[in-house]
Amino acid sequence: MTFKIPGLKAAALGPYKPRCEEWVEAWLAGDKTACERIFNAIEAEPQSPQRDEAIAYLRKKQKEGIKTKPATPSAHKAESQPVKKTPIDTMRLAVNLLTISRRPFAEALLEAVKAEKMTEAVLIETKAVIDSAITALKRQSEFRDLYKIPEHVK
Repeated sequence: MTFKIPGLKAAALGPYKPRCEEWVEAWLAGDKTACERIFNAIEAEPQSPQRDEAIAYLRKKQKEGIKTKPATPSAHKAESQPVKKTPIDTMRLAVNLLTISRRPFAEALLEAVKAEKMTEAVLIETKAVIDSAITALKRQSEFRDLYKIPEHVK
């Protein structure tokens, strides 16, 4: 599903319309890093009426949320084109499930290793990603501690 900004609002955004649509897509997918990257890129542009309109539009969407009209496809169209999930959608779902319970993940990994579906290279790549995520998490907590108001300040 691709989000399109219709009518006068699209005209008011001018050249920022595609980036705003991309931001909405990222927001709907739950990709906050992409949202921040797009928003910061728009803010870094030289000031113009379209830029200001784009920033106001994105802030409004952050505050109020995104309202999409439910699609009512015809029965023929629904049968001919089933919705396909992308690999990143599947992985996001897997990560969300991993936050709930890690045991099935561990069991599935061990089963895949026993069935020789997973190679050592795949496990090393996975370990490298997990190590970098741990580093990012530690840095986040370090920054939180660094900018935390001391307890003795009232």
